[in-house]
Amino acid sequence: MKGEYYLGLDMGSSSVGWAVTNEKYEILRAHGKTLWGVRLFDSAQTAEERRGFRTAKRRLDRRNWRIELLQKIFAEEVEKIDDGFFRRMKESRYWPEDKRDRQGKCPELPYALFADDDYTDKEYHKQFPTIYHLRKWLMETDETPDIRLIYLALHHMMKHRGHFLLNGNIEQVREFQTTFEQFLEAVRAEELGFSSEIGVERSKEIEAILKDRTLTKSAKKTKAVKAMRAETSCEKEWLGLITGGTAKLGNLFGEKQMDTLERPKLCFADAGYEEYAGEIEAELGEKYVLIEHAKAVYDWAVLADILQNYSSLSEAKVALYEKHKKDLKDLKKLVRENLSREEYQRLFAKKDEKANYYAYIKAPKQCSQEDFYGYLKKNILGKISDVTKASCMQKEMEMGTFLPKQTVKDNSVIPYQIHLYELNAILKNLEDKVPLLKENGEKIQKIFTFRIPYYVGPLNGIRKKGEKSNWAVRKEGKIYPWNFDEMVDLEASAEQFIRRMTNKCTYLPSEDVLPKYSLLYSKYEVLNELNNLRLDGEKISVEQKQKIYEEVFQKSRKVTQKKLKNYLVKEGITGKEVEITGIDGDFKSSLTAYHDFKEKLTNLH
Repeated sequence: MKGEYYLGLDMGSSSVGWAVTNEKYEILRAHGKTLWGVRLFDSAQTAEERRGFRTAKRRLDRRNWRIELLQKIFAEEVEKIDDGFFRRMKESRYWPEDKRDRQGKCPELPYALFADDDYTDKEYHKQFPTIYHLRKWLMETDETPDIRLIYLALHHMMKHRGHFLLNGNIEQVREFQTTFEQFLEAVRAEELGFSSEIGVERSKEIEAILKDRTLTKSAKKTKAVKAMRAETSCEKEWLGLITGGTAKLGNLFGEKQMDTLERPKLCFADAGYEEYAGEIEAELGEKYVLIEHAKAVYDWAVLADILQNYSSLSEAKVALYEKHKKDLKDLKKLVRENLSREEYQRLFAKKDEKANYYAYIKAPKQCSQEDFYGYLKKNILGKISDVTKASCMQKEMEMGTFLPKQTVKDNSVIPYQIHLYELNAILKNLEDKVPLLKENGEKIQKIFTFRIPYYVGPLNGIRKKGEKSNWAVRKEGKIYPWNFDEMVDLEASAEQFIRRMTNKCTYLPSEDVLPKYSLLYSKYEVLNELNNLRLDGEKISVEQKQKIYEEVFQKSRKVTQKKLKNYLVKEGITGKEVEITGIDGDFKSSLTAYHDFKEKLTNLH
């Protein structure tokens, strides 16, 4: 083929598209055929599913390890008053006839927790209807509680300790402005809206809107749009997303071609959001970071809704229990007064109904809150003669506050700091009454907060061809949460973590490859892309290239054609009608590492 030409490749997981063009991006022909096409092949299978099982197994193993350590701390004191307590807990999931005491016989009283003469499971559940009632009582009581009650509360915290995605203490976790500002900065960086600065007052207004439990999702969006003075469809769509509404990816990113994606919409409030979040991440690539920032704002709003104005999670959950209790009493009364006995039984007692109250409580995976509300609206509300009460009930359903449950999907947004606050409150309140807590309080806190850093990896690897598969640099001996820093060399382990993944350069075999996001390689990628830049068909000078690098790329995380054009016009290098070629849309390279270091070291954005 004579002359210069471009070969473009679009490589996917199951296909490769190709095209040959001239310098004007016109498709060429050869031997009577247009030079473009596609090759299809079977997509490679990743180890994602197997990796998910392995991760879950490790998570459960570590959870069981925490519980085992806690049990060892309490074992001596618990066995003084009840030597069968831990056995009953372990066998609590068995049928009564399958349970065994220390003599291997089926116990006469097959209780799950307490089998004292004057205190059994019946008295326990009457005193503490839920575990949160027990946790709240332990934080406030002036009595000296049974050691078994303390263990049960701490056992629950070790088992469900929350996520570790947020840094800081409980006050910082509950603070809104930082999370919201990070979201706005991410949107601005992609030039998708919110270009004007948001003051503290407007931020507080958005916070109040997100926390308002009397508003529906659509009402929250309307108020947020007005408060933020949102004008573009992008801005309105982002505000709809953080308030729990459904958003189109095409509207969020201003790219209508996204409407043709396999998953063109998303909603954080969807029960199955976590299941399809991976698909959206694969489709968006680096842009998915904006979705993560929006999800952080939504999660903050959900957490604020869970905690409300209560001082602790347990206090909020106890209030939720009382609200459910009151709503259930009112609903039963209304059904008795307005419906037949058969309909009452169908709503509350029938086990084969798919969306009645029994299914809502006993089978949450089969019957969601929306399913149960739909059942009530279809079969109950229209038959209630008291219009005022029926209207009030329907309004609560629209807000999602009717017959609330303690164990819900939204509990996944609770960070560990919320539970740690209660753990510390229990230890502080009881350390003078229970010597065990004073002696082992620090150990219990370290068990709760302990996490193995990702760069340390497995502590005990398996041997393959005479070598261990792990890379942790550690001393010989048993590792516990309270001696981890002494037993493991964190810096050496971190270096090993990097070294084991570092390859040698293809061109300079004795040299290590550069990390993709290193300062040097990032600079190379940017300058390499600038080499192809053409202004009205002409190459730019080395001096212009360096100026663009320093004054555009070093000041902006994301450089678009529009941003480059504005700079060129402002500096008088070109006019407004300049034709920019040589790059496909916006710049693909950026100085991510440079901006990260700049923010960390100077606090400048």
